[in-house]
Amino acid sequence: MKELNDEEGFKIQIQTKNLIKYFIMFFVVSMSALTIPTCGVLRKHAYQVGLMAATTFVIIDVCFPNYINS
Repeated sequence: MKELNDEEGFKIQIQTKNLIKYFIMFFVVSMSALTIPTCGVLRKHAYQVGLMAATTFVIIDVCFPNYINS
């Protein structure tokens, strides 16, 4: 993965275990949208819903990776 230097302001590192989490999220949401009969989502739209859910999960995971409210 490409890492940005300090001059650009931030670094983003995506590890393999995180990629697995994101793929599982995509898969579960996509399959759920396909198999729920009352959903009425077309096949291509189910994958878009899964991609949107996984992307949202990535953003939250990158911004707040270890946030613990004690």
